[in-house]
Amino acid sequence: MTALPIGLTAVLFVVVLPALAIVAQLLIRRSWPALADGEHNDVAGFIIAVVGVIYAVLLAFVVIVSWEDFSKAESTVGQEASALRSIYRESQAFPPDVREHIRADVLRYASTAIDVEWPAMAEGKPGSPEVYRVLDDMSQSLAQLPANTPVQQAYLGAEADRFNQLVGFRSERLDYVEKGVPNVLWIALGVGAVVTIGFAMIFGLRSTMLHVIMTASLSAVIGVLLFVSIAIDHPFAGDVVVDPAPLERVISDFRDAP
Repeated sequence: MTALPIGLTAVLFVVVLPALAIVAQLLIRRSWPALADGEHNDVAGFIIAVVGVIYAVLLAFVVIVSWEDFSKAESTVGQEASALRSIYRESQAFPPDVREHIRADVLRYASTAIDVEWPAMAEGKPGSPEVYRVLDDMSQSLAQLPANTPVQQAYLGAEADRFNQLVGFRSERLDYVEKGVPNVLWIALGVGAVVTIGFAMIFGLRSTMLHVIMTASLSAVIGVLLFVSIAIDHPFAGDVVVDPAPLERVISDFRDAP
């Protein structure tokens, strides 16, 4: 579903789903007019209450988990950018030519991640060889940093720590590329939606208009929550994604830095 435009997905769940529920509701009332008497409402009301609570808990769980993963992925990108900033700023203890080399590595990492890795993640590919090569070059550059004074030795250790953090944050970011709600949960959500809306349809009401409004409203609420879950299910794919803004700010801040 993430491959569909977000507008089309919204229409399917927020407009088409309630419309189908309305059509089904009218057909049921026409085929079984005795349902309007409401003789079965005691039993149907008890069942729909139980089913509705179970489905509401499941749907809320999926929405919360999807949002938490999206937020964590966004936070990880920010931490990745912070590690890059620290690598550059902690290079002040080294000679100017060394600082320039470190700055070039930082900018190359950020630009490669934005230009190459983000499009790859949008296609569901976890990582790219280009970024691996940049990390290898950065590792070799850090290994060749001078450590002639106690200050440089301390800063060299700090640079190594920040580099390890950068690698860790990038790996954590890539973990979210393939994360998502398991298919079995989507099946459960689909079946639960059909059952919940179905019981609302057979609930006895004499007023056709009131019954249609109630069923359509329930369908619309379920559709909206399903749409939200799908839209943020994969943080780096689709139209609602985690953007590389923190890395872009690293480039803009350090590109013209003295």
